Amino acid sequence: METLIYNLLAYINNSLDKDINYHIAKTLLENFQKIEGFSLETAAEVCNVAPSTINRFCKRIGFRNFSSLRNSVTKYGAPLETNDITLSGDSFIAQLKENVEIIETIPKEQIKGIVKQISKSRRVVILGFEKHQIQALELQKKILLAGKFCECNTNIFKQMDTLDLLSEEDMIITISIHGHLLAEDFLLFEKIKRTKAKKLLITFSKPQQHLELFDEVLQCGKIENSAVSSQTLLRLFDVLFH
Repeated sequence: METLIYNLLAYINNSLDKDINYHIAKTLLENFQKIEGFSLETAAEVCNVAPSTINRFCKRIGFRNFSSLRNSVTKYGAPLETNDITLSGDSFIAQLKENVEIIETIPKEQIKGIVKQISKSRRVVILGFEKHQIQALELQKKILLAGKFCECNTNIFKQMDTLDLLSEEDMIITISIHGHLLAEDFLLFEKIKRTKAKKLLITFSKPQQHLELFDEVLQCGKIENSAVSSQTLLRLFDVLFH
């Protein structure tokens, strides 16, 4: 659900022209609570376009088709509701403390290896991050202060296009707290799978879930503690570039 919301908002926020795709994105956002019950034909009727135009738009924003877009609402809806729960002060501190303890168990050799890979890569690109744009920019700043320019495009569509241009001399750093962005429903999964670049994932999900797709996985928190993911990421970046 979050991925769809951010992708639709990103399209509107980065669109220079209010073309037909802008209209589709805006209409889907205005009818977001109804998407789960839409058929392709219903979505086309609501947006006043042909069904084929809806499918082309879905692919444009990272989904295989309208069915994949609709499934993202039902399949990944719960985490959004969980993350929106307001924590008490004690719960916030307790969850953050658990995540920090996980970060402290990351082997120093692994941290040094990641920093070395960043340093020697020709291009370094940060992917994903959805609502963690501020944290991604903080990582970009820390990498820059360490002497390496790093790309961090907030437009998910440009991120995906960049993957086609990377070689084995390059590196991608993907931030996906729940790992939902890496689901096979999304075209980003195929793009990451095909890229020749070195691949690092920063996540709260179990590393073994993603080892076939990434060269290295940094688990820096627990899924049930994702409400404090923003603060956890900042702590991880401090540890990487202390």
